[in-house]
Formats: sequence, structure tokens, C-alpha cells
Amino acid sequence: MCFVSIQLANAQRVDLDRFSFNVNYRELPQLPLDSNFRTYDFNCKLGPLMKIALGNESPDERLVIQGWKWLAANGHLTVQLKMEDLIITKSDISQREEIKKDKNGNVVSKKTYYSPLLTYTYAARVILKDYTGRQIDEYQLVDRSQSFTYKGTESGSRIGAANVLLNMVFLTTQVSRDVLYNTIYDLSANLTRQYGYMEKRITDMVWIVANKKHPEYNRFRSNWGIVKNALFKINTNESVEPIWEEVQPAIAYFEKIRNQYSDNDKHDRKLRYASHFILSKLYFYLDKPELAQREASDLILNNYDARDGYHLESMANYLKNELAVNNRRTRYFPLYTQSFEGPRNVSLYSGQ
Repeated sequence: MCFVSIQLANAQRVDLDRFSFNVNYRELPQLPLDSNFRTYDFNCKLGPLMKIALGNESPDERLVIQGWKWLAANGHLTVQLKMEDLIITKSDISQREEIKKDKNGNVVSKKTYYSPLLTYTYAARVILKDYTGRQIDEYQLVDRSQSFTYKGTESGSRIGAANVLLNMVFLTTQVSRDVLYNTIYDLSANLTRQYGYMEKRITDMVWIVANKKHPEYNRFRSNWGIVKNALFKINTNESVEPIWEEVQPAIAYFEKIRNQYSDNDKHDRKLRYASHFILSKLYFYLDKPELAQREASDLILNNYDARDGYHLESMANYLKNELAVNNRRTRYFPLYTQSFEGPRNVSLYSGQ
């Protein structure tokens, strides 16, 4: 009788495995503009030394706003970057010592490396206007109160590092070019967050039943497989409604086992936790923020690792707000930038 009880206890024991999965989704703009705005152009106003640093290069095609189309001129949105020249405030030589020891801790070799070091400031200002000339925003991206450091290539010679600093014009030219392109890269990321449509492919995770002796082991993993395969199919340019229909049997299963395993013992709570966790993630990626929020709240009340519930609740609230701000019901819709054209009698501030 005791042996049977032990076997039964082992069968009901719940261990959870962390399981990773891949999923695509789209982030909507934090500051959405008119829904007809689909194109942009970009120009830089550079200080005289930065112009020399660029030579014949043109940085105008380097700015990327994801979900928008770049035009050489006359886009719906004009982005202007005003870059002031670098001012070198300090030059120095950086020194790094590399020591190697044997297994007894005795020093077997010692080598010193030197590299040129520059401290500098610069300034960058951004102006955004629509195609009618109306200013949308203007802000200081970088100002002179900020200080930056450039570290050159290391070498084993202090004299070599010092000689690099002697050719200050060449070095400043090189750093100026790098600073400009890095600033444009950072601006691209900022504008994509604010106004763009970022495509993301990430690896996320859930918890699934691990112990093979549990009666739900096969069914739990099989239904998780339905969810995982469905999420893998998400195409940000297509509706997720067919995927929503596809996962209905799995949703029904995960809801059912919560009623079947409703005791307050730790193992039932772990099983319910895993069920709430999976469904909250599923609802998040399928644009059901209210359902995702409900599952997160139930996970918190389930009283097993409630902090995960707060994180899931935060994700659901973010999605709900993101959709509301953009006046959209979904993040998944056709967005083919190659077909976008510049403004032609576009009515400002039309509805979504």
C-alpha cells in the first residue's frame, strides 16, 4: 500500500522545463504620425571639418526608418541633422599591461600595450518637418556638455601610439567620420522607435511539464507543440486570425487542466502556473491584450512565482496601450515599403 502511494505521488509530481521558441512580431510607433505618411528624405548640415572628413561621400541614404521608404527628396517627412565639428579637449596615451601566469601563480610573461586616446565633444541637432513645411519636432540629440572618448588601435610601442597623436588632423578626420555615421545609426534607431514599424524576431520562453510519469506529460507537450508551431508561422504582413483558429484546441486544453488540477498543493499550482504562462504569451503575440492580462492576473492569484505574472501583466498593458495609441486592433497588416510613393494631395491627419 505504501509503495502504491509513493508511485501515485511521483506520478502527480510536477517538474517544469524551460522551453524556448521563436516568434516574429511588429512594434508599432510610439508617436504615430498621419497614417498616409509613408516616405521620408534626409539631409545633413555639417561643420567645415566634418565636410572635409566625408570627402565625396554622401550620408543622405544612411538614415533608415523601418516601415518607411527613403526618397532622395520630397518625402512625407523631412529629417535634417545638424552636426557641429568635433572639439578635441584632451589627448593622451592609454596603457594596458597583460600578465600571464603559470598554474602555480608565477609570472611567466608580461607585456604592455599602448593606444592613442582622444577626449572630444560635438553637437548634433535634429529637425523634423512634414512635406507642407510644418515642423513636427526639433531637439538636441547631442550637446557640448557631453564628453566622448576615442581609443585607437593598441600596439606594443609607446612611441608608435604617440606618433599617431602627432598626426592630429588625420586622426580627427577619421574620428569625425565615425562619429557622424554612428550618430546617424543612433538617430535611425530613435526615429524607428518613435515613428517606424520595427520587425522583430526573438527567442522567447515558456514552462512545460518535464516529468514523464505525470499523467498530463504527453498531452501538455502535444498542445504546447500546437501553440509553438502556430506562433512560428506568424508573418507580420498577414492577419493572425487563421493562427487564432488553429490554436483553439490547445487553448481549450490548457483551460481544462486548470479545472482538473484545482487543489492548492504546490504541484497543482505549478501546473496551473505553466498553463497561465503559456496562454498569456500566446495571447500577447496574437494581439489579445485583455486575454493576456487576464491570464497574467490569474497567474498572480495562483500564488506560484507571482513575479512572472506581474511581468506578463506589464507586457499585456504595453500592448494594449500600443494598439490604442496607434488606433489599431492589430500589429499584423501588409506593409510593403517598395510600393510607397511620396505625397500627392494627401489629406493630413486622416483616420487609420
